[in-house]
Amino acid sequence: MRRLSADCVAVVCEPGSADGQSEQTDAELEQARGKLAAVWAQIGFEPFREHVHVLDCHLQEPQDLLAARLKEFGEMCRT
Repeated sequence: MRRLSADCVAVVCEPGSADGQSEQTDAELEQARGKLAAVWAQIGFEPFREHVHVLDCHLQEPQDLLAARLKEFGEMCRT
């Protein structure tokens, strides 16, 4: 996010399998999308439409949220 924010206005993402194929059921895919959306929301992504999420790179809030998550991660690693 920090690398992109200098040159990008926004980041848009949509959950999916890396190879475009999935052996998951529709219910499992929906559950995975929900979990990803919750994680992405923790760093400022907002739902846009049909599983697409947008992050405005020039807002301070995403930077603050990312810093908080990185701090939490560091604390977890130290324990």
